Amino acid sequence: MYLQTQYKVVATTDLEIVSSIVCGGSADLVILDTEPDSALLSKCETFKKCKKDLPLILTYVFNERVKESENLIKKFVNDIFYKPFDLNEISSRIPVLLPSA
Repeated sequence: MYLQTQYKVVATTDLEIVSSIVCGGSADLVILDTEPDSALLSKCETFKKCKKDLPLILTYVFNERVKESENLIKKFVNDIFYKPFDLNEISSRIPVLLPSA
């Protein structure tokens, strides 16, 4: 993965694992690659309850069917990138979203 050369990256497709990492205090930023829906909205709420300042980035292929879900999830995510996206654009946002060391 592109970002592994600059950051410690954990890649998983299981949102329960992500939740465990976030609520365990081990995540500084989460990039979610999935369409917004009610399950993801619920998970994002959980992430923010566990770590209120956790930056969240969402990437997915936009379609009108999920527009309402996207509008709801915007209150939890910091950025949304539509596929195909420019990885350099996402990479440039990460240092801005991460807390200062």
